[in-house]
Amino acid sequence: MKIRIIKKTHCYRPTFLGLIIFIILLLIVFRLSLPWFHTFLHKEKPVESKNMVLEGWVSTYALPDFINFYKENGYKNLIVTGIPMTQYEYASDYNYTSQATIQALKHYGFTDTIYEAAIPQNVYQDRTYSTAIIAKSIIDQHPDWGNSFNIYSMGVHSRRTLLLFEKAFGKKYNIGIISHSDRTYIGNMWWRSSVGFRTVSNEILAFFYAKFVFTPKKTEYLNRIEEGLFFDKHRIARAKKEFEFTDTLKSPFTKEEILHHKGFNYFDIDEKYKLAAKFTVDTSSLPFEMPTTTERKPVYRIYGYLDFTLKDTLLRLTAYQNMDYINNSEYGNYLFVPFTDLTNGISTYGGGRYLDIDIPKNDKCELDFNSAYNPYCAYSKRWSCPLVPFENHLNISLLAGEKKYKK
Repeated sequence: MKIRIIKKTHCYRPTFLGLIIFIILLLIVFRLSLPWFHTFLHKEKPVESKNMVLEGWVSTYALPDFINFYKENGYKNLIVTGIPMTQYEYASDYNYTSQATIQALKHYGFTDTIYEAAIPQNVYQDRTYSTAIIAKSIIDQHPDWGNSFNIYSMGVHSRRTLLLFEKAFGKKYNIGIISHSDRTYIGNMWWRSSVGFRTVSNEILAFFYAKFVFTPKKTEYLNRIEEGLFFDKHRIARAKKEFEFTDTLKSPFTKEEILHHKGFNYFDIDEKYKLAAKFTVDTSSLPFEMPTTTERKPVYRIYGYLDFTLKDTLLRLTAYQNMDYINNSEYGNYLFVPFTDLTNGISTYGGGRYLDIDIPKNDKCELDFNSAYNPYCAYSKRWSCPLVPFENHLNISLLAGEKKYKK
């Protein structure tokens, strides 16, 4: 008996003319289906709810329509999502697209409370999903909002947005989608312009990836977002200080100092220097004149004490309140925490450094030494700076915050 792995059969194949006809029919079907792709991706499926999530990247021209829709349908709660600004962010008042969108909403007369759900700089991929995670954390903090909301998106991005929000929120939530039309191309003829072709074709691929390939681990995203928000806070603050000190209209530096400025120096941002402290109010302190590097003597009072542990050492700092700023709307809620440590004169300014903290609402307080900054006297002797009181010397090395200024 012979064993065969192939055999001879008869089959039909199209003639050259038949092949041409088949290709033509295929092209006709494909051409007729092109508008369907836009219809499929441009999802519209609102649900009954008083909660709204607005994607913070939508074009400004869509915002007046959004406000009208929001008011006409009686919405009560608004979250605006956002991603980091990627161009000229340090020369702008906005670090995230959500901030710019919120300002634009106010410009158009929106007065309701707005919650912001912006992702940090370290989230380079899966940004829609990441904004959904932050939006969920906001909604979870407001159980009275219920478990339903609508998303206001734009164009063909809407179906993928809905899919990713459903993955982030889970089946417990009832999520709807509203999509504003995209004016940059004609929807049912998207293939006739480069922007339309690029937008729709990219979204087709992105949607099927999100639908069939994307399987996120929510815990990893939460950890990355939390870490990123912490680093963003300090990265942005440091960059803004650099920008302001080199801006001739805002800088405390003279033009000559700006010319010779080589940049500020910092320790690497390190989460271990963000510490929990116990805060104790001093109810018996009287105002006193604090010595400075000049004859100026500003009046302060001891507001309270901060007890914390670092490097297995129990430490205490005294927090002061400037009596001139008690009724100041901008600075009245701040406490002044000057300190010295073992790095002074070596890697940091010899006269010590400063921290500003919000007045704690209870006996718990956060001390983040990554925010420690130099007094202006570190940059020039022409300034008058408070001297660090003896009781605020820390007998450890604090490798966080601003380093010694190099002139």
